[in-house]
Parts: sequence; C-alpha cells; structure tokens
Amino acid sequence: MSVLSTRRLSKVSASIGALAILCPTGMSAQNTGSISGQVVDALTREPISDVIVSVVGSALSSGTDAEGFYTIDSVLPGLVKVKAQILGYVPITTDYYTVQPDSSVPVDFHLAPVLYELEGVEVTGQSPQRTWARHQGAVVLKKEDIPQHGDILSALQGLVPAVRVRGRRDDTRMVVRNAEADVLYVVDGSVIRPPLTFYIDAAQVDCVEIRRGFSAVVQFKPSIVGENYSGVVLIWTRGALGPRPRDCVPGG
Repeated sequence: MSVLSTRRLSKVSASIGALAILCPTGMSAQNTGSISGQVVDALTREPISDVIVSVVGSALSSGTDAEGFYTIDSVLPGLVKVKAQILGYVPITTDYYTVQPDSSVPVDFHLAPVLYELEGVEVTGQSPQRTWARHQGAVVLKKEDIPQHGDILSALQGLVPAVRVRGRRDDTRMVVRNAEADVLYVVDGSVIRPPLTFYIDAAQVDCVEIRRGFSAVVQFKPSIVGENYSGVVLIWTRGALGPRPRDCVPGG
C-alpha cells in the first residue's frame, strides 16, 4: 500500500472516530428510562381510559388505554414527579420517583371522582344563598396552615389534637382518638369510604376540615348505611366548586 493511500485511510479512520464520539449509536436510548402503570377509579377499582399522565416539568406524557395502562418512554434519569389528570376526577401529583437508565418505574394511580351535588331550590322571591354549616368542634385548616409537600393526609400529621396518621402512600390511615373505626373522607363533595387508596398532593389543597367523633358522620349517613366511622376528613382541592367553610372562602 502506498504512503498516499495510508494517509487517506488514516484520515478516514480519524473522521469516523470523531463522528462516533459526537454521535454515539443508541446513546439516548441507553441513557433514559421509562414510567408505566395503571390508573383506576378509587371507588370502583375500574380502569380509567384517556387519562393524561405526564412527567411534571417536561413535555413527556401519555394517555391511558382502555384498560387504564400507560407508558412514558425517554425519561431522563433522576428524580421526577408524575401527574395524572382527567375531567371529572381529582388530579394527583406524586412525590419524587427515581428513574434509572434502562429501567422502568411502576407508578399506579387511584383517582377519586369529583361529584358536585346540586340542591333543588324552590324560588318564592330571592334565591337563598348556600352556606356551610360548621360542625361543632371541627378544626378548619387553610392552605397556609398545611405543609405544601407530600400526601395531604401525611401533611396533616400533628396538626390536629387527637388525630394521627399511620402508614405511607396508599396505606395511609387516619386515627381519631385511638378508635379502631376508620375515618370517612369527603373530597370536593364526593364521599370516599375506606380502604383509602387515593393520593392528593398537599400543594393542590385549598382547605381541610376535620370532624372528630362518631356524631360527625351523621350528615353523611345516606351514603354509609350500617357503617360507623370515628370522624370525617373533608378536603377541598384548588378550584373546587360547592360550599365550604367560611374560613376557606376568599374574602370570607
């Protein structure tokens, strides 16, 4: 081989080496992970389709299929939060998950439905204004009273006397006065009976009212015939409609 050919071959090899450094094959695929899971109704456990699941702070998102499953690919490694939202359900934003290269992180969601109860009003003149009847001994916590991170139930730990929180995430359980009976939950007007399987980001909550004692559940008896609860936790998320404690009404 001539000297000229050898020099040309060296130049070609050097060029290929440079391109390999600048554009490594499959680098992006090898350095990213994925997030996948299922979204179901917190009450019926039925899968929910067409839910938008997204990685917070990025353009990455995916919709759930008919069985409630989704997958988000090309997620950069590191700490990420995931959000699930669809009209008619309380949106959920998770705590941080760690995404590793070439691996998939399972993130399931249990969405609580939003139900707005409409009251029939007989108009004889001026329409009466709906007000919120505060339960005796209830504790109302406004947004500024609640830590703005993590699950709303965990954030309430230590804020109300005789009320404590057990467990983490889907196993979270509130205990009132050490009673064995469960606590009833009402989210934006929707009654949610245990076992509790929803997660609500505390930063999305405007107001919480905690009613302690078995008598606090009387108002909700039509929804829980034959069951006893040691208290009620009422949660209003950001922008929720319907009556709420006066302390939680803007300008109230």
